[in-house]
Amino acid sequence: MSRRTVYTRLEMRRFLLAAVAALILGDAEAAAVQPNDPAWRDQWAQRQIRLPEVWEVTTGDPSIVIALVDTGVNPIPDLEGALVPGWDFVDNDPEPQDTQSHGTRVASVIAARGNNGIGMAGHCWKCRIMPVRVSAGGSVSADRIAAGIRFAVENGARIINVSLTRTGQPDAVEEQAVRYAIDSGVLVVASAGNAGTEALQYPAAYPGVLAVGGTDDSDTLYFWSSRGPRVGLTAPGCHMVVDATIAPGTICGTSFTPGAVSGVAGLILSRNPSLTSYQVAAALAATAKPVRGVAWGRMDAFSAFQWLDLVPAAQLNQSPPPTGTPAPAPRPRAVAGPGGLYTRQTVFETGTFRRGFATSVRIGRGRFETQLLTPRASDCTLSLRTPAELVVALPAVKNLLSLSLQLPAGRYTVQIRCDGARNRQFSLGVIAMFPRGAP
Repeated sequence: MSRRTVYTRLEMRRFLLAAVAALILGDAEAAAVQPNDPAWRDQWAQRQIRLPEVWEVTTGDPSIVIALVDTGVNPIPDLEGALVPGWDFVDNDPEPQDTQSHGTRVASVIAARGNNGIGMAGHCWKCRIMPVRVSAGGSVSADRIAAGIRFAVENGARIINVSLTRTGQPDAVEEQAVRYAIDSGVLVVASAGNAGTEALQYPAAYPGVLAVGGTDDSDTLYFWSSRGPRVGLTAPGCHMVVDATIAPGTICGTSFTPGAVSGVAGLILSRNPSLTSYQVAAALAATAKPVRGVAWGRMDAFSAFQWLDLVPAAQLNQSPPPTGTPAPAPRPRAVAGPGGLYTRQTVFETGTFRRGFATSVRIGRGRFETQLLTPRASDCTLSLRTPAELVVALPAVKNLLSLSLQLPAGRYTVQIRCDGARNRQFSLGVIAMFPRGAP
């Protein structure tokens, strides 16, 4: 195996996280909605975009339907009452069952019922999902995406979420379907892709589509996120998901960032359904926190509500604009250890391997993330050995495997194993509380 490890902040500026100072929670956040879902304490993404403050205003409205053009959606307890009739363009029937779990997981990001004492909290708790199945086995065609978009428009969706991507050339039929949706007043939100480059992916690259990338908790693009002037927004790149086969767990990728944007757009329309799709998109763009590498930046849900004058005056008085990035979750202040204070940083590796390799890291207590970008990631496993158990990452999303969990301080080994004997290029990012100056 040949690889190189990069630790220098100046050389890898776009990949390294700035140190995260401990923030004191203000009265506004303490007063904001904190749902009773068991997984809520680990959902840093919603905190970063200030959703608890938005939920003080609205948790959604059932009249707002978000079409999910994906692999279908299966009914699960955390989506009870969330689904409206859809269509299966793979089997050509009205039962869009999800055989891949991808669509169900994206649906949970959008609309998992919050504050119901089970599972996790989605973004728009009372919005409803229209499942439109256009993919089986992960493959997707422009024709099916186009048919799914037209079905969604004709059946009353206000928002269309496409978390599937395809490379190659633009397709006239697909582009016409996107234009039909936009001209019909429907907001189209799509995954920018996990390419880590400016290579165009569709349907996100068509004019008028909100293309969404993924950023970390310091508002820096993840190394795997697609980027460039065609990518307008980002959302936190790692989200809690749930489906019929797994308990709530965190997974990363731009399959899930459009779900965050669609959910927030659903909350906006729930508060004021007379707004146009252009007004919603303008608010999200105008209030985004700048991110290097994309057109506008990372979505800030509460700022968008303020920009559209959707926040009651009484709440505005107790919710001043933030002076910095909100903390992902309340946690004790970092303490000194060997090598100095722990700071949240990234260790980034890139190179080639055959069959697998292992990387050992010493970290402080806190949230640990690792993400592997490699071709045919579905043939690989990513695991972490803790003192208590072996934790295995959820199945790959396209070319990306990811793992995110809270860990005590210690030394850990990340293990990668892949089927086949061919050489693979890879990029591996490990984000954690590293001893300052000694990762």
